[in-house]
Amino acid sequence: MSYNHLTIEERSCIYQFLNLGMSIRKIAQALKRSPSTISREIKRNSSKIKVSRGSYTKYFPIKANDKYIDRRKDCHRKSKFSKDVIDYLTVKINEHWSPEQISNRNTNEIHELPSTSTIYRMIHAKKLPKTSMKNLRRKAKFKRPAEKRGKFNDKGRTIKKRPKEIYRRQELGHWEADTVESGRLDHK
Repeated sequence: MSYNHLTIEERSCIYQFLNLGMSIRKIAQALKRSPSTISREIKRNSSKIKVSRGSYTKYFPIKANDKYIDRRKDCHRKSKFSKDVIDYLTVKINEHWSPEQISNRNTNEIHELPSTSTIYRMIHAKKLPKTSMKNLRRKAKFKRPAEKRGKFNDKGRTIKKRPKEIYRRQELGHWEADTVESGRLDHK
């Protein structure tokens, strides 16, 4: 099951509907969302406003979206490597060491050094501060993203549903041929 996060536009609609006095169920119907989604959104992202007589909560779409973005920043997986390892990698890459040299070096300072490909991935993902591919002596070979192919179209007619006249072979014009052309140059 896939879930869609609320957008800033939907949050603005929630704010306007709440100001009009609509119930959570009516808001959910208008936005074509579950009532529990709307209720959870209001509870999570309402702001507390202090007044001289006490305090109350109110929903603001921009503040709600900011809270959502802050929460999304914290939901990623933590790094497997300690700060010492990351600092060590940063220093060595800025000294123009190659990732191969770093990962294959036996050192008493750092016990678990990442592999060469992990170091390259960390550089690409900008997980090493103040480093980039420009700091490397040689650039890693460009990897082409995997080709995404579509699924076969199963909506065509099967060979069993062909007309019977074709099998009698009394008419001209019912030909079969291999019409697939190879993509390779040496097969054309």
